[in-house]
Amino acid sequence: MSSQTIIKYVDTALPTTAAAVTLFNSVTSFPPGGSFHLLGQQWFQYGLVFDSAGGTITGTVTGQWSDDKGVTWNEFYASGTLNDDVSNEDEVYVGMFKDVRFLFTAATQNATVFIAALSLNCHKATSTRTATDVLVNALA
Repeated sequence: MSSQTIIKYVDTALPTTAAAVTLFNSVTSFPPGGSFHLLGQQWFQYGLVFDSAGGTITGTVTGQWSDDKGVTWNEFYASGTLNDDVSNEDEVYVGMFKDVRFLFTAATQNATVFIAALSLNCHKATSTRTATDVLVNALA
């Protein structure tokens, strides 16, 4: 059992206003019907950095589950409004679902930069540091 599986963001198109891009879909990444759980993965973690020419892009991440191998999807997670020029991150428990997918939708402008760091993990991260925390060397 692997404690972490790094997910490569494979969509080559940058997010455009009101059009969702897929961050992860267990139906297309693994055999559908709960196979990603064979690796013991219980948490989906994401970190997103994005920007636009106008500099005021916002967006949201939604998570959906399926119990019929991706024929129908039901939303179970919605992030708050994510802002540009900062790392937006969260970890979402997915251990109770057979299949899941996560989507990013740009709300206000087309993205000119979109960087996604994605993973599946066996355990919830123990760090309480956020992307905006500044760590200082106490010995300096």
